[in-house]
Amino acid sequence: MANDNFSGYKREDKKRAKALEYKGVDMEFENVNPFEFKKGMYCELNKLGATSIREANEDQREKATELVLKNLKETQAYYSYLEHYETTTRNMDKKPSFKTFLKEFEGYSMKEIGEKFTEDKMKEIKLKESIRKEVRNKINELFKIK
Repeated sequence: MANDNFSGYKREDKKRAKALEYKGVDMEFENVNPFEFKKGMYCELNKLGATSIREANEDQREKATELVLKNLKETQAYYSYLEHYETTTRNMDKKPSFKTFLKEFEGYSMKEIGEKFTEDKMKEIKLKESIRKEVRNKINELFKIK
């Protein structure tokens, strides 16, 4: 990170050279939410066998950093979704895979004003005025027929 808030996270020079750099700053680090990055580092280091960042050696940190950056590149809130997935499917007999769980959230992300949700489960609510208008139209049709 540019301001070095997350000391201890590092990448190999070879992989850093491949990444987009601007004035000596690794832009892959700068485009990531620091809260999600830190959550991901703890998660990945725990999978690699280190209980904290201080106990991890440099190889574990580099592997965890690359895994976290890869996952956050795909989905920006990957580790928050992973935490939500683990808590909601804790006592389920048949758990959906994490990838299918992520697909559920794709339809409900923020959209522009003109766009509509494709998988919206709610029905459009008719206002009282529109219901009254429909009733009046039906009554008028009945009287015009007779």
